[in-house]
Amino acid sequence: MVKERDPMMTIVFMIISCGLYMLYWLYETSKELTELGAELPTIWFIFIPGVNIYYIYKYTEEWHRIVKYKEQEAMIVFLLCFVYYGYFIIQTELNKLVK
Repeated sequence: MVKERDPMMTIVFMIISCGLYMLYWLYETSKELTELGAELPTIWFIFIPGVNIYYIYKYTEEWHRIVKYKEQEAMIVFLLCFVYYGYFIIQTELNKLVK
């Protein structure tokens, strides 16, 4: 079951914790996406330099498949993840699944 979270507070927590909250958020939302049918690699990939980029790519790809976000903009969301704004978009769209 997808949990509703405040997208703005998600970003604030990520910045305040220097990215540590991002790891927790990715773990939790990865579990939620997997329950919805996403096929994600192991979360441990996030700790391997270089491979973590692949993980974020697969994460956004599966997220896009589940929430059916605008096709042309899925790659933009992936790129925006590197400046945290992509996570805001992802959480906003995941919250729509709750309602």
